Amino acid sequence: MEIHGPGGVNGPSRIDLHRAQAEKPAGLEPKHEVRDRAEISEEARLLAKLAEVPDVRADRVEELKRLIAANQLETPERIAGTVERLLEEL
Repeated sequence: MEIHGPGGVNGPSRIDLHRAQAEKPAGLEPKHEVRDRAEISEEARLLAKLAEVPDVRADRVEELKRLIAANQLETPERIAGTVERLLEEL
């Protein structure tokens, strides 16, 4: 008696992976590689810069208001210091 089934007498036949990979149907390969991309808007860039700005020091603002009101802010020493820092920046 002979037995003929899905795999024959010895069981299922072995799958050849190399051959299976080489036999891809035509037209299924992507034409180009798909990549993820993110775009950052100008508004988001500005918000990021704004987040880097230090918090307002209310005590310092009040001190400066007091000096301006008392006409003590623009002393020759302060002007010279400001000019010196400005020149260092440039």
